[in-house]
Amino acid sequence: ITYVVYRGVLTDQQTLRVYAWMGELLKAAIAAGLGLNDLYGSVYDFREVTNFKQYNLSTVMRESQKVNTKMDLSHVPVALLVQSPLQEELLRIALKLTPQDYRKKVVHSEQEALDFIEQWHHEHGD
Repeated sequence: ITYVVYRGVLTDQQTLRVYAWMGELLKAAIAAGLGLNDLYGSVYDFREVTNFKQYNLSTVMRESQKVNTKMDLSHVPVALLVQSPLQEELLRIALKLTPQDYRKKVVHSEQEALDFIEQWHHEHGD
């Protein structure tokens, strides 16, 4: 399970860095003999985010589409961990704009995130 924590004002540049880092992490995992099927889930923790810059949603859409055309991550559930109503609303908007939203869920605690990942695999036979 990958776990990414965002802090402060979330900008499009930070989003680009996270996508680049995740790409490098996946390449390293594959080089170490792991495959995409070894990915079990991801948690993105937005609880320490204080604001979202306006271009961030379009960056998320674009980068998400790039990743999904390069590799099949349809078997990887994603928990989006929030604390405030603003964080939740902005992430729900992003979910509507990005592909494969059926495997993504807004959650409110680390335990709920882990429970969602486990339940998702149980329901999808992984």
